[in-house]
Amino acid sequence: MKNVSKLIISALIILTSCESNRLEVDTSKSKVKVIFNNYEQDLFNVNQTQIDKQLDKWSIKYPPFVHGDYKNAANIYLLKDYLNNELNLKLWKDWSEKIGDYEPIQSGLENAFKHYKYYYPDDSIPHIYTYISGLNHEKPIEFSPYGIIIGIDMFYGPDYRPYKKLQIPEFLCKNFKKEYITPILMRNLAKQKFKEFLSGKTMLDNMIGLGKIEYFLEAMMPEMPDSARFQFTEKQMNWCYSHEEAFWKHLTMKNLLFSKDLFAYKKYLQPGPFVSSLERDSPGRAGIFIGYKIVKEYMKRNTDISLNELMTDTDFKEIFSAAKYKP
Repeated sequence: MKNVSKLIISALIILTSCESNRLEVDTSKSKVKVIFNNYEQDLFNVNQTQIDKQLDKWSIKYPPFVHGDYKNAANIYLLKDYLNNELNLKLWKDWSEKIGDYEPIQSGLENAFKHYKYYYPDDSIPHIYTYISGLNHEKPIEFSPYGIIIGIDMFYGPDYRPYKKLQIPEFLCKNFKKEYITPILMRNLAKQKFKEFLSGKTMLDNMIGLGKIEYFLEAMMPEMPDSARFQFTEKQMNWCYSHEEAFWKHLTMKNLLFSKDLFAYKKYLQPGPFVSSLERDSPGRAGIFIGYKIVKEYMKRNTDISLNELMTDTDFKEIFSAAKYKP
């Protein structure tokens, strides 16, 4: 029976990948070069007696970090204090083992931004900045007027000991893989770009709004497995596919779909260890998977709708109706 179940799940995943053909676009004309600025590489390799001589150069190369009155004696003292902090020194020392080379990360981002340029040719590509954040797990990736900032020390792998010492929950630690930088960054970019088109009044509205984000991610990374895009384990992803119908019925029977009570349904849309204590393989955010499947069905049935038209459409009721979703 277990083998049969695995075959069914595999067939569902194959069917899903077949449906994504419209997202497999020709990006050969999308000329993209992501500019990476790795602040930690210059900063932790500097002769500290020469820091003040580097600041003018760094203010041009690393404006998110070196700006304002950066030559002020107090600011230079703080910078040296940061450099000599015991935790930061360990995080820098471990960079070589945990990251070592930015090429794979840069390549993944360039591929995603090639797809982005295909759909949004007039948009500019943001500069990317990396730094040692001192384990800023609440904002591993931030947006600034200068570009996108990655706290690279938040992607050293889910079993990295300092995460556990800081008592960061396991369901968050599982996302701290360098392979997840691209989907996390692109998800945040989409939330920034389309923030006024994602929220509705009911749970179903918000499932579809957030489902649009996941469909956008698939458009940016059509070759990436669902589990990596969602940051789900293989077991969690399999649970979503194998329990899709039962989960939909559960939401229906609980009268949650048209609920306007955020407190009642937020656990289905927000990160968490699971959505049901009886189903430990059920991931937090499982409700967004259902929203994604609704959106995917809608786009499959409405091939004349562009990605941008989808992303800026706030008629969630019409999207649901036209999707004719039946898990």
